[in-house]
Amino acid sequence: MSVSLYSPAPFPSNEARRNAAVRSSGLLERVRDERLTRMCHDARRLVGGSWAGITLIVEDAQIVIASTGENIGRHSRATSMSSHAILTPDTVFCVRDTQADGRFLSSPFVRVGLIRYFVAAVIRDHVGFGLGTLCVSRRSPGTQIDAAAADKLKQMAGEVLAGRP
Repeated sequence: MSVSLYSPAPFPSNEARRNAAVRSSGLLERVRDERLTRMCHDARRLVGGSWAGITLIVEDAQIVIASTGENIGRHSRATSMSSHAILTPDTVFCVRDTQADGRFLSSPFVRVGLIRYFVAAVIRDHVGFGLGTLCVSRRSPGTQIDAAAADKLKQMAGEVLAGRP
């Protein structure tokens, strides 16, 4: 029997400046914001997921500030799929089957069956720093997100910073 360990995403080369951008964005103060929660529900419907959330990646944490249900709060960045997504901020990150992707086989969320399909669009500030994601997951595998849905999810992620208090 072999044991594989979850491989956390590497930190971006601009990590210190990116963390400062997350802290200065105002998003950490918008936990359970109604507008952001509605956006999560729209993203879940768009992608066909069972859960959607808005995550921020800062220091050693993933902080879920809005979602369609549970999991609001601080989680370990080491087990965050969104931390992988922020490494490619220009593309929508899509994992069709987490159980078939070696990067995530030992993720606690994959092992217990919470995440089998994962899609994320990166939330970027005006400078272009990837602050976190608008992400959608479900418990069953899926197909590659189509171009129209990917474009819409990216557009929605681009609107996260709008309406800032």
